[in-house]
Amino acid sequence: MGLLSRLKAKYRHTIEKKYVKSITRRQFNLTISEDIIFGVKFLAAILHVPRYVITEHLLQVGSYHILSAIKDEDERRKLEEHLVKVHLLGNELKNEEALITSNTN
Repeated sequence: MGLLSRLKAKYRHTIEKKYVKSITRRQFNLTISEDIIFGVKFLAAILHVPRYVITEHLLQVGSYHILSAIKDEDERRKLEEHLVKVHLLGNELKNEEALITSNTN
């Protein structure tokens, strides 16, 4: 049983190496919510890709939306308030996110 687990781990590691032979990455250490960490692990497992791939994609998509919000002064103010209230000061991400989503629709 242990041999099979080791072979699976080695095979999975070989696949990951195949995808990143020519790509270099830097580590980006920071403190984030455990819910986000769990979500990234969950998405990576579903899509059968390494966690850094999902994380990088989420950062790219988030950056795109943030950049589009920055162009409008009112949207920028709302974004700044959201970032301070929810991500800097608060830890109730789920409740605040639901409120913001319902207000924007």
